[in-house]
Amino acid sequence: MSNVPLDSSPNRPLGTRAKIAGAFGIAFGLFAGTGVTGLAMSLGIAGLWGLIYSFRAPGQSLDKAFVAALKKHGATWLCLILFVIWVLLTSLWSPAGDLAAETTRRLAAVFVLAPIGIWAVYGCEGEDRLLAQRAIIAGVFMSLGILTSEALNHYAMNRFASPDKESLEIAGDMGRAAAATLTLFWVVYACLYQQLSDPRIRLLLVALSIFISLQFGTDINALGLAVGTIAALFALRFPRLALGLVSGGTAALIAAAPLIYPAIAQVAFQLWPGDEMPLSYGRRAQMWETASEYIAQKPLTGWGLGAGSIFDTPIIYGGFTWPIIQLHPHSAPLHIWLETGGIGALLASVTLIMAGVVGIRVFGQYRVATAALVGGLTFLALNWGFSHSAWREWVWVSFATLIAFSFMLRNPRWWADELRERRAV
Repeated sequence: MSNVPLDSSPNRPLGTRAKIAGAFGIAFGLFAGTGVTGLAMSLGIAGLWGLIYSFRAPGQSLDKAFVAALKKHGATWLCLILFVIWVLLTSLWSPAGDLAAETTRRLAAVFVLAPIGIWAVYGCEGEDRLLAQRAIIAGVFMSLGILTSEALNHYAMNRFASPDKESLEIAGDMGRAAAATLTLFWVVYACLYQQLSDPRIRLLLVALSIFISLQFGTDINALGLAVGTIAALFALRFPRLALGLVSGGTAALIAAAPLIYPAIAQVAFQLWPGDEMPLSYGRRAQMWETASEYIAQKPLTGWGLGAGSIFDTPIIYGGFTWPIIQLHPHSAPLHIWLETGGIGALLASVTLIMAGVVGIRVFGQYRVATAALVGGLTFLALNWGFSHSAWREWVWVSFATLIAFSFMLRNPRWWADELRERRAV
């Protein structure tokens, strides 16, 4: 909670954490809007900057808040570290070779830098916190503007930058960019609400977000925006219960993935027999069934990191030739099972449950912050659970950004009142 009073003095020095948070928020928006390829870089810069600052902090090598968080929630950190170590260890028996090594390097960098980036933003107080909120507002609006322009101009910027790219590939990039941006929709709306912004700005945010969610052929974004909003409204009334449901529900989905996803696929094929099912849905259902069969062959340790790409036996589906699993099962819980086995799934599930308990303690009394966090987590869980790889950096960076800037909303009740008084002067 920010106990530092707001200071509107133009000569007030800008804190280092405010600089990190500001740069990170704007960089996130820029890279999210242009196709998510640079998102890991934005987190990396924030993390490295935060690391350098932490070692230069007067009289201590690491900030007290960071060390205190490690001590207070040590069991959760231990579970997370064990999960990460196990994921990286599975690369030792992976048949994917260079892909496994590359994924190991990328994941190791993200898992090291993400907590530092979150901590750097978390430490903002008073006016620095106000500036951090404005940074993520600016970043998300920048991304929404880029995405809207690309949708209306038929990917003009992408076609100029990559003239050899197919329209379908560009649409996929833009769909992921929209997902990363929309993860922060509830945080930005809450920031605007806390800062007593003009209601027309919030209306513009809602209108642009709905428009973007319906673009690029990514149905999961529109569904996630709707379900995430319902979850956020529920969290306003029952904050602790909502956090428990989203963390526990995601953990259960991971733990029981080999049972849940084939069952969903069977129901889908019964509802849409033959060629009646949309192609993208049918492909997912087929990959879920296939992945479950491979999981049954190595249920404990999995096939190894990156192994999802080796199942490339060609099949005919919908009149086209496809690899039997297209890089990954398009379900992160199944992906965890496929590559890291039951051990990885168990560690992931336990970590999520314990993280949910921590979230309830840290956020439970702040309804607005909890609602923004729950909305973003619900949206991201749907995307992660039913469309994307378990190891995509942009998903983890979006998750880290959501956590970091949700901290900016844990303000005392007098925050808005003092802001209102300042504006009235």
